[in-house]
Amino acid sequence: MHRITSLLPALGLFLFATFPASSHFSLNSYGISSGGTNSSQDGTYTLQGDAGEQTNGTGTDSSGNVGGSGQIQTEQINVPGAPTLSNSSGSLNCIVTTTNEPTDATYAIRVSTSSSFTSPQYVQASGALGANPVFQSYGSPGVAWGGASGILISSLTPNTTYYVDISAMEGQFTNTNYGAYASATVSPYITFSVSPSSYSLGSFLPNTIVTSTNLSFTYATNALSGGEVYVKGQYGGFHSTAQSTTITSYTGNLSSTTSGIGIQASSPTQTSGGPLTTVSPFNGTGNTVGGETTSLVPMLATTAPIVGGSANADVQVKAAPTTPPSNDYNEVFTFVAAANF
Repeated sequence: MHRITSLLPALGLFLFATFPASSHFSLNSYGISSGGTNSSQDGTYTLQGDAGEQTNGTGTDSSGNVGGSGQIQTEQINVPGAPTLSNSSGSLNCIVTTTNEPTDATYAIRVSTSSSFTSPQYVQASGALGANPVFQSYGSPGVAWGGASGILISSLTPNTTYYVDISAMEGQFTNTNYGAYASATVSPYITFSVSPSSYSLGSFLPNTIVTSTNLSFTYATNALSGGEVYVKGQYGGFHSTAQSTTITSYTGNLSSTTSGIGIQASSPTQTSGGPLTTVSPFNGTGNTVGGETTSLVPMLATTAPIVGGSANADVQVKAAPTTPPSNDYNEVFTFVAAANF
């Protein structure tokens, strides 16, 4: 449809039209030029206007007067459909659903614990939640919203249902309404590993402190109050069945005692959340160790959800000159991870 905007001369002047005395009025000509403007006139009355969408929405009459801004017509892009949600390592994986939007469209992801989206939050580029919407392209794996792989929405509360919907925008125009929502409940999550599963100290002499290579731990949980990694020993020391003797566990500096065995945890770190920390008496340095018991005792801890937690630990042993020699000394350590939901 062509839009015809009448133009008034500037500077407060008015355009008066003189009509014929008869009851009939005819337009002598009417045409649409290739430029998208149209005009019709007789000797005494002229109409000029702009047809279609104009860059500045202005036109000029036959006297050179420029009219005011016309209405700019824009086309709204499609409202996105409901996203696809799934649980992943204590987070929600969100895949943006496109509905034939232009390739340069961007999207914002809104999140709430209410289906009416009271007090909403918005997914930031990092996957964390923030107060303001962030518009990014659909993307590809690892880029923007991750394309078909999606993005992990992090720092969510376990055992809580979240509602998620999407808004789209193209260029600098107004974004669409948020579309249909999807919902999912965040599952409680904990993961833990320790390696290697066994280690040999080999042969060693009395009055010599022998240290194992590092044990490596990984730990993650979405528990709101974090969790712990516990340790206990089967014998409470380095035990020889053949000699019916045990190098008992020791807490303190092995340099200051004749014999003993203990653990020293070190290098706690995390990707996000936490932090992960070492717990006394296993947080010593040098030859200061914590002695294991036959009951579980915390060695690592965090008071908040944690992603990508890791730490090391080593075992240190010292034999006395009176310790009976044998090749069957051993201790079986049990490590248990727990989370405080």
